[in-house]
Amino acid sequence: MNSISNGIIVLDEEKCMGCNKCISNCPIFDANISYTINGKNKIKTNPEKCIHCGKCISVCDHDARDYIDDTENFFNDLKQGKNISVIAAPAFKVNFSNYNRILGYLKSLGVHFIYDVSFGADITTWAYLKAIKKQKLETLIAQPCPAIVNYIQKYQPELLEKLAPVHSPMICTAVYMKKYSGVTDDIAFLSPCISKHDEINDSNTKSYVKYNVTYKKLKKYLEKNAIDVARYNEQNFDDMDCSLGYLFSRPGGLKENVEAHTKGAWVRQIEGQHHVYNYLKEYSSNLSAKKKVPLLVDILNCPYGCNFGSASCNELSIDEVDNKFNTEKEEKLAEKGKRFMKKKIDWLYENFDKTLKLDDFVRYYDNNRTQSEIKEPTEAEYNEVFNKMHKETPESRRLNCSSCGYGNCKAMAKAIFNGLNVLSNCIDFNRSEIILESKELANKTEVINNLDELNKLSKEKVNTAEKLKLRVNEIVSAVKEVSRGNEECASSIESIANEVSDILNTSKVLKTSVDEMKHSLGNYKNASEQIVSISSQTNMLSLNASIEAARAGTEGRGFAVVADEVKKLASKSKEVAVSTEADQHIMLQIMEAILKVSDELEDKVNKVNDHITSSSAVIQEITTKGEEISNSAEQLITNNI
Repeated sequence: MNSISNGIIVLDEEKCMGCNKCISNCPIFDANISYTINGKNKIKTNPEKCIHCGKCISVCDHDARDYIDDTENFFNDLKQGKNISVIAAPAFKVNFSNYNRILGYLKSLGVHFIYDVSFGADITTWAYLKAIKKQKLETLIAQPCPAIVNYIQKYQPELLEKLAPVHSPMICTAVYMKKYSGVTDDIAFLSPCISKHDEINDSNTKSYVKYNVTYKKLKKYLEKNAIDVARYNEQNFDDMDCSLGYLFSRPGGLKENVEAHTKGAWVRQIEGQHHVYNYLKEYSSNLSAKKKVPLLVDILNCPYGCNFGSASCNELSIDEVDNKFNTEKEEKLAEKGKRFMKKKIDWLYENFDKTLKLDDFVRYYDNNRTQSEIKEPTEAEYNEVFNKMHKETPESRRLNCSSCGYGNCKAMAKAIFNGLNVLSNCIDFNRSEIILESKELANKTEVINNLDELNKLSKEKVNTAEKLKLRVNEIVSAVKEVSRGNEECASSIESIANEVSDILNTSKVLKTSVDEMKHSLGNYKNASEQIVSISSQTNMLSLNASIEAARAGTEGRGFAVVADEVKKLASKSKEVAVSTEADQHIMLQIMEAILKVSDELEDKVNKVNDHITSSSAVIQEITTKGEEISNSAEQLITNNI
């Protein structure tokens, strides 16, 4: 169990369900602090703010809250042989039907004296009336209830002067025992109240009482230790019998005591956490406004008085308890009649006047006003908190479902602002969160559906990528093949270009040779022309010789034969020369044709060379692009496309 002790209130975190009942039932706005642990809401008390009214313990359905008292210490000290006497609140009789045997059990453990606090209540009533008269008090707030005293000291210290200047019945009993009965023991109080711990430990009660032994813890102690009190003899109280002081433990009990002595006194009876603290504010306001207020305020924190106090274990109904007190009252009145009871009360008070000193029972109080850390948010700060609570409209800010425990949304916003509560403790916030989460879930569902679709597409993409990978591999292979082909083609083109260059060179050589032949043919033509010229001249000479031979007659006949032969030779030379000239003309035509073909060949070879150069550049560019494509494709494959 992970227990957190804040003062005398203990929280069992594991049992705490964060239901906020403690907050809604607490009379103090900031006495509870809500927090989260492992995502779960928990609520602990703030000891500086708590007045120990005990309401949070009684309303907790999960047994998550408990309190600490002095029961264990009391019994341990008894076992150690310490001198202890006991006083018991009037509620003891209705919380334990076998209370006389419990008294017997305590006596068997070594308890010396046991007094009924009802007797101390008689002293308290006497002291109230005495103080009112002596100090001329116009109004008084009764203080038997330490939770009421705690509240006034912490939250309405302006009312301290109105608190009864007299000790509670518990302390009055202890004072009487120590100052008037000579009891020197430590005193234990059998108590129905958690907050009696605060009164006992208050410096103004001077340690008259040491132990707050509550009924609930006493009962658990007896059960845990298997103590059968039926085995012990019955014992009665050791004090003188009280008058009506035993009525203090029920609502209006003080009022009944005062009315029994002072008729017509205005006594305000009020009890219960949901009433008394609002009443005190109203009472203070009336005092400030100088309005009429009751002479005495009979005020108790617990709704049904001390008989059902914050540490009681009463299993009787309210009416059953009331009936027991009424029966005891009737029995007292019936002993010797109402007149006798009146005389007994008067005698008791007269005896108190003679034997008691009012100053011995005077109570002082300290101003324990808490240094409130509660800040009132500005309008902007309220808006900021409300927006965090998803309360963005005036209607949502006035929802006031009370599930947070504060009763209205503005108080919850104020608590969150001051760090007393958390957003997750607002049911409307959680509802809004659920709506937002539903929308988000719907969006997530859509996203999931989209993811499913995306997964399908992804699978298709993977398949496509695999196919693409294969295609890319094929492209890479093809590009590499083309690249290799281009390289071979480029090599072949380079060879062709070299061959064409050789042809071009040969053509140039041929052209040069043809030019030289043409030149030589020109020379041959000139020679042929000279031969024809020589032949003509020879023919003329032959003719002249024939003429001269004819003239010579017989002597010239031989020379005529030679002239005739020369003439024939000249004629033959001329024919040959003429024939050669024709051939020469044909040869010139052929050479012109060869030159023309050579020029055309050169032109075509140049064009072919230009195309080859251009093709080589294109092939080189294609090869470069092919390599880039190949590299990109390989990178795609490496990156899984």
